[in-house]
Amino acid sequence: MMSSENECAYYKSGVHQPQDIRAVDILPLLQEKIAIVSGGRDRRGCPILTFPARTRPERLRSEDLKKLLLYLSTTPCEEAAEMGFSVVIDMRGTTWNTVKPILKVLQEAFPIKIHTAYIIKPENFWQKQRTSLGSAKYKFETSMISVETLSKYIDPSQLTSDLEGTLPYDHNLWIELRMSLESFTWKATDLLNRMEAVKDDLTRNDFADDVSTSKSMIDAHSSLKKRIIQVPVEDIDLEGQQVLHKLSFATGGSSGGSCDSGYSSRDSGPAGMAGNVDFQNAVPQVVQLLENIHVTRQHLLQLWHIRKVKLDQCLQLRLYEQDAQKMFDWIYHNRDLFLVSYVDIGLTYQEAKDLQEEHTHFTRSSMNVYVNINRILSVASRLIEGGHYSAATIQQIAARLDRAWKEFAAGLDERTTVLTLSVLFHQKAEQYMNSVSLWSKACEQTIVPREVTHLEDVIHQHQTLYENMCQAYTEVHSTSKKLLYQLDHLVQVCHQPRVDMSSRKHVKFLHFFLFCLT
Repeated sequence: MMSSENECAYYKSGVHQPQDIRAVDILPLLQEKIAIVSGGRDRRGCPILTFPARTRPERLRSEDLKKLLLYLSTTPCEEAAEMGFSVVIDMRGTTWNTVKPILKVLQEAFPIKIHTAYIIKPENFWQKQRTSLGSAKYKFETSMISVETLSKYIDPSQLTSDLEGTLPYDHNLWIELRMSLESFTWKATDLLNRMEAVKDDLTRNDFADDVSTSKSMIDAHSSLKKRIIQVPVEDIDLEGQQVLHKLSFATGGSSGGSCDSGYSSRDSGPAGMAGNVDFQNAVPQVVQLLENIHVTRQHLLQLWHIRKVKLDQCLQLRLYEQDAQKMFDWIYHNRDLFLVSYVDIGLTYQEAKDLQEEHTHFTRSSMNVYVNINRILSVASRLIEGGHYSAATIQQIAARLDRAWKEFAAGLDERTTVLTLSVLFHQKAEQYMNSVSLWSKACEQTIVPREVTHLEDVIHQHQTLYENMCQAYTEVHSTSKKLLYQLDHLVQVCHQPRVDMSSRKHVKFLHFFLFCLT
């Protein structure tokens, strides 16, 4: 995209900015040929402002003359204008009353430095008028000379034929060329300004906060591409080529120094403005404008693509955040429900078994959710590896989600362990309690065998009974200790009042049961 410095360069060499006066704005004044800038240069290289003879500038209002001179001051290139102007006022066929208002306007309103005003005197010019001119105070030099003497200051090749020079000048052609050049420049500048406005839209760094708005921004961005494609670059390019053709044909071919426009006419014919450096200097500027329009549109398409990538990434981010939030909501909701019965282990074997089956089913369902969580984490990895503009945020969400799931999964595992121990404990405890009556009956046998062999068998059976009782007790006691330890750990993990009450109930039950066993 063009920089502001380069942008200024496009308006040099008589290619104006929008705030300048255009030829079409003062066409009637130009057509009267009160003053002209022929494209000639004095021996210092300064542009020449000429007031031709017999044009009667005194008929113009002062404001109109100021407007005309202001416009003409902008027609040479910037470098030449900065050097200042030489003014040639042809008094032949006019009177001193015609010259005085011209000098007054030049003194008061001409925006560019004037080195010298050469006044071509008529043959019968009175001496007292020369004296009057000499006594006037102007900020530029004035010199009353004959047309023959003018060649001492300005080479005849830089003077038009009415000043006995050889510089070709066609005033109607000059007006036509200026209007064509300015029309193109205005359109090209307006087009660049419009593309600059599009650039502002493309370089915005705002993004949507939700999926719906993100999709809307993508739709709007797609419409923006249509605006870029519909920019009439080809139309302005065609008009620019036509302007270059006119300039080249009128000035006698591609002149203008270092710039080869590539659009120069190959036609041959009379050059009505041959040697006009102002138009020659305009050629490379027109070419530069055309090139800049093409480059700018190409740059807009590049910016559009960059913005499109970011908007797509934004939508991906919002969808990712939306999916991740659903998983967070599921985890937190089910964790809260889960914690309500987290330490509920049942008071009987059947209750414990039912709770275990219920938990197994819930765990399997949770694994299905983990598939979605794992998919979201995979999406996060792809977005980060793809160079997403918000990779840090994506990583943070992924880390939170992974941590939340692992904490939830750890809770599932711990409850699985507790319920497994509970089922085992209640199974062993109920088996133990069911065996107590049998053991009691076995111990109540009071008949002592008289035979040694039979007595030894009874002693052996009683010893086996004792060992079985001890083994059963040990298993119940060991399982209860493990269960108590695990319950105590769960109580430390979750501190909710309802959980504490439930855990205390089960802990009391276990202690009471162990007390009964002893």
